[in-house]
Amino acid sequence: MKFKQIGVWTAALAMAMALGGCELASNSQPASAAGDKNAKPAAAAPAPPAQACPSQDFDVFLKAFADDAQIQQAYTQRPLQSETIDANADPEPKPVTAMLDGDALHFPLMPSAAKQQADGLVLSQTELNGDKEVMLAKPDTDYQLSFFFRKGECWTLYRMRDDSL
Repeated sequence: MKFKQIGVWTAALAMAMALGGCELASNSQPASAAGDKNAKPAAAAPAPPAQACPSQDFDVFLKAFADDAQIQQAYTQRPLQSETIDANADPEPKPVTAMLDGDALHFPLMPSAAKQQADGLVLSQTELNGDKEVMLAKPDTDYQLSFFFRKGECWTLYRMRDDSL
């Protein structure tokens, strides 16, 4: 007898939850559509991008990218191809490639213009097939860091190379 009562209560509870869900769904219409049976539901607006593209002009984009870690996060491909030199490899230094994502990506990736100047870094740019390479080097040292950007709807960092030893 007790099992029968539990089954009835379970069924009643399930029905109440199902009806409650229907009631919530019917009450979730916009106010303008609630009174008008012929009104169409409002279309969901597309979500705005987390960070608007700073510029289609690469020089303007690059300045914004260097000076804003949030722009760097928004316009860095994931995973990011990272190339470094293992100076301790035996018998001689060797290149190491890794794909970085999540906790392995530490922003900012590129130092700001102020930090570049303070550290005595020299910036140079080259172009190859529409892609841009930005190199930061410190004269009279082995410091050399390159950033590779590709143009899509906005510029995106897709590869980094650290040739420093």
